Amino acid sequence: MPKKIKLSGTVIGDRDVWIYEWLELPYISPSSVHKALEEAGGEDIELYINSGGGSTWTGSEIYTAIKEYPGFKTVKIPSIAGSAASIIAMAGDKVLISPTAQIMIHRSAIWTDGNKQVHEQRVQMLTSVDEGMINAYVAKTGRTREEIRNLMENETFFNAQQALEWGFADEIMFATEELTPVASANLGAELPPDVLDKLRTKLLTANKSQKEPPAAQIIEPKTKEEPKTMDFKELQAKHPELVQEIMGTASQEAIKAERKRIADLNAMAGAPGAAEFIRAAIENGETAAEVAMKIVQASADRVKAEGKDRLDDSQNSNVNKVVAQAPADPAQHDEEDEEKSVNAMVEFAREFIAKKGGLV
Repeated sequence: MPKKIKLSGTVIGDRDVWIYEWLELPYISPSSVHKALEEAGGEDIELYINSGGGSTWTGSEIYTAIKEYPGFKTVKIPSIAGSAASIIAMAGDKVLISPTAQIMIHRSAIWTDGNKQVHEQRVQMLTSVDEGMINAYVAKTGRTREEIRNLMENETFFNAQQALEWGFADEIMFATEELTPVASANLGAELPPDVLDKLRTKLLTANKSQKEPPAAQIIEPKTKEEPKTMDFKELQAKHPELVQEIMGTASQEAIKAERKRIADLNAMAGAPGAAEFIRAAIENGETAAEVAMKIVQASADRVKAEGKDRLDDSQNSNVNKVVAQAPADPAQHDEEDEEKSVNAMVEFAREFIAKKGGLV
């Protein structure tokens, strides 16, 4: 039986592992993956990936380690394999995705500041990183580099069917019938570098003041003596300014995201039949992309109903019995109108989603 390895949480470098452990946050690191692969001893493995992403370079290191592993590698995606985690998933000899799961790919990003030269260097670096990610996606899917690059540019989410169609997955788990698209998952993210640096400084300073080496309190795993760990209340009591800063950052990001969601929804107000969907979405937390698809579906249903009504009216009026010249087929005419209307709404949804950066 294949050995099961679970990879959950943010993809981070080994340098930041101790901070994530101290904060009791889930993570995926090169060291933890190397250790799991060594323990597997060359036997076949099943890797369960549940991660919104993280460090692209760390994802590349883990991808390489898994690709080099001699046993047969089955990757299973139960919820989300996004960003750097999607690169890791491409290392599998066989990739299976749950019918409710998602794969997400996008262009690389980085926190940066500095002068024009620094930013130009960062642009060159990010472009190179993108090309490296494209290598992994092309190797798995067989798609062209330009196709993959366009998908990354638009920050594309794939549901189970789409992942199978595009070649990112080889099989849908438990699939016995045709599936409908599912809502996208919320993504985890790395702690910002400035937050990590402040945490590192604060914790190391606290350790020094207690005359204990950092390893003794933070890095060492739990033993049978169960050394005391600091819970949130204790952290708040000892470092209130740090907790306030972290919570403030999270609150600001949440407010910013909510404002963007509302703005994106209001930007769709001109779409036919959008008002009711927008009002509901503001209340229930739906994204603009999800509302766009509802508008498309509602428009398609409405056009079909109107087409049927027109066809019924024409048949009931016996107008089709009046022959002055070869009559046009009302059904064909309605089908053409329906197709044009639906295509117009689909194109509107696609342009809107691309403009807003994908299903976020």
